[in-house]
Amino acid sequence: MLIEDLKTPALLLDRNRLEDNIDQMAKKAKTNRVRLRPHIKTHKCPEVAELQLSAGAQGITVSTVWEAAAFADSGFDDITLAVPIVRDKVEFVVGLANDMNLTLLVDSRGPVGWLEEEALKQQTRIGMLIKVDCGYHRCGVDPDTRELVEIAEMIENAEWLDFRGILTHAGHAYDAKSVQDIRVIAEQEQLAMSRAAEQLARHSLKPAVLSIGSTPTMSLTPSIRDEITEIRPGNYVFYDYDQVALGSCSFSDCALTVLASVIGNYGDRIVVDAGATALSKDLGPVHIDPENGYGRVFADRAIREPTGDRIVSVSQEHGKIQLEDDSPLRDIEPGDRIHILSNHSCLTANLFSQYYVHDGGERVIDRWRIMHKRHRTIMTERY
Repeated sequence: MLIEDLKTPALLLDRNRLEDNIDQMAKKAKTNRVRLRPHIKTHKCPEVAELQLSAGAQGITVSTVWEAAAFADSGFDDITLAVPIVRDKVEFVVGLANDMNLTLLVDSRGPVGWLEEEALKQQTRIGMLIKVDCGYHRCGVDPDTRELVEIAEMIENAEWLDFRGILTHAGHAYDAKSVQDIRVIAEQEQLAMSRAAEQLARHSLKPAVLSIGSTPTMSLTPSIRDEITEIRPGNYVFYDYDQVALGSCSFSDCALTVLASVIGNYGDRIVVDAGATALSKDLGPVHIDPENGYGRVFADRAIREPTGDRIVSVSQEHGKIQLEDDSPLRDIEPGDRIHILSNHSCLTANLFSQYYVHDGGERVIDRWRIMHKRHRTIMTERY
């Protein structure tokens, strides 16, 4: 099948760039002697995860119990669920742990009790990590508080729970305005984990796992401290315009684009058939460029230099692109195709059911499913 024959909007994945990105992060992990446990919420695709494991990743990270169930069904048996568990999912997630090495996350004492009760009922051992707040202030325990020790002690004293360590995520790196800002945040992320581990050690609690990671911090940090054992970047497999703006990558690293068709050319603007249901409504790095819009426009799939035109608005199925005076798209006609690099590839991938894989040429060489539709069905059927 030729790319030009695809129905639009279509999600295109450049396999060469994908594999290059996977290899680069695997090399960084190996150089720094840390385990790479990539976050698969970005791609939700077993084929991509298999490429990551083949390159040296050890286990995967997920953000929902649906993802854990779907990837377990696909043969993945070493999974960390990196969002603190809520009560209505405890029975289901403990059941998953019967057949795999599943590690769960908590940041308060209540869920420890729920999990111990259910693990006892199902006679299943559960690995546990404590979420540490390194400055993002979303979830997590302050590394310098007594609460961290109390949660760890509660896990240690539970018969069916195994205390494995601590985990953090420097999500505030996405608000940085420079590469140097990101490097400072990366250092703060690691120092927070060091302080947390030291406090636990003072109470005879030794975390075996010190897990960190986001794509900006892991792409840009020059080194990783010796005490860190694991990194969990996710977006790096595809990258996106947000990462380009932050300095994590260049346009030529970006592997995922949306193929869109022109609906109409209205002189000063064109409208395409990729709207919010293809690009999402994530405005991306508006703290760097307030006029950013909803992605970057490219005349071809090489994705090296954007046209400079802005996607100024999206409705459900329409994307409106304001044309610059010197735009190469001035003479584009209805039915012609353009390529869009979205602001946030994780959200964009979640809006489609499959990747059309290519190698930079004109042909689709494979199709890979995206599991988000199926994994919700799996949980509904089982629970």
